[in-house]
Amino acid sequence: MIRARDGRILFLIKALVALAFLAKVSFGALLPIPREVPYLIFQQGMHPYVNVLFSVLLGGPLILLWMKVRDRQHLSGFYKLFVFVLMLTLMVQTLLQIHYVNSDESPMIQVGAVLVSLFMVVVYGLVIPSLWPVEEFLRFVQRWAGALVIISLLLLPVAGGVVFKGGRFIGVFKHIPHMVTCATVAYIFSLGTILTDWKLKHKIWDVVVLVASFLAIILTGTRSSAGAAVIAFVLTMILHQTQTNKGRIFKFATICFIVTFTTFFGMQTYDFAHGIATGENSLGSRQAQDGIASRMEEVQRGTEIFLEHPWLGHGLMSKFAAGNEVDVSNYNAMKDPHNIFVSAGVVGGWPLLILAGVALIFMLLGSLKALKSFDIAKRAIAIYLLSHIPILVIYHIHLSIGGMADRMYWLVFGILAASVTIPRPAQY
Repeated sequence: MIRARDGRILFLIKALVALAFLAKVSFGALLPIPREVPYLIFQQGMHPYVNVLFSVLLGGPLILLWMKVRDRQHLSGFYKLFVFVLMLTLMVQTLLQIHYVNSDESPMIQVGAVLVSLFMVVVYGLVIPSLWPVEEFLRFVQRWAGALVIISLLLLPVAGGVVFKGGRFIGVFKHIPHMVTCATVAYIFSLGTILTDWKLKHKIWDVVVLVASFLAIILTGTRSSAGAAVIAFVLTMILHQTQTNKGRIFKFATICFIVTFTTFFGMQTYDFAHGIATGENSLGSRQAQDGIASRMEEVQRGTEIFLEHPWLGHGLMSKFAAGNEVDVSNYNAMKDPHNIFVSAGVVGGWPLLILAGVALIFMLLGSLKALKSFDIAKRAIAIYLLSHIPILVIYHIHLSIGGMADRMYWLVFGILAASVTIPRPAQY
């Protein structure tokens, strides 16, 4: 019998999680590397095909080992049922799309896309969460995300023209969403590790990552992530229980500061935040933009696409189509509406849209339930998801094995599905 702590299993898990970050790194600021080499290099980083290949080479053996493990963590029955229904829905919808919607496109590409997506859900949403303790997950991800954030900031003085794109901070990544995800993960996870690490050198690292990641979030000019960081900080301060006088004093002082600041500057802060959302004010180096109007334009455009095939949808590869040619380099933002309901409708019609609504409801309930845990690491993961539910709503559906955020969300879903069902002793 193979145990969950088997060295081979831990190696494969850590390699797959590290791959989520490395697949989105652009090495142009560090190495003289060509921008693109067919099937190998894409935007001076790992090509999506190479990413999929590594995912299969690492994930396949992990699944085989996982099937032999008997001491794995139990996942919520409802969560497993939801994943099964989601996988079945995607398969059936894809087969129908091949026949009725995308008959001009390659059936092999469409089937391949759904199989890769289902593989991602199984590996990151089921297998890894059932084998990896939440504390190890929190620390490992925090160190990887924190290191990449710090490297990105250190490159500012020497490669400022590379780490900024379109006036926004992208760091060592290919695009702004990856920098945003990495910085937000590093910040919120550091709020958890700083409360669980006892060694001074680890505390210093946590503080450095916490400050650096918040600075990176501001430099990206991403309003939703800045709001998520603030919400996560407030929730952490309110929920964390302290047993030392110094801890109680710090917590009391922080809460008093928040209450005082809200009392005297709450209205000004609201006006400023409203100005950022409506484009009257800018955040960081990002040009002021009416975020509400731009989102509504995407919702309207996406709704029109959804209504073309409301029951079947257009498939997982629809946003990568330029004409009838489907390829990862042909990403079309106009076909990728930033709203989880509309996005789900575009991909899989009403069935997937309904599943997206059910998922959001149980994400909220699951994260609220996990907030009551005595385990600090569990609460940190719950705070991450709870603070990101608004971001999930205004973003697209996460079913791509190529996305950093997609894999991170499924890891969090699975970790919480395991965490909320297994009581553990308090850790202070």
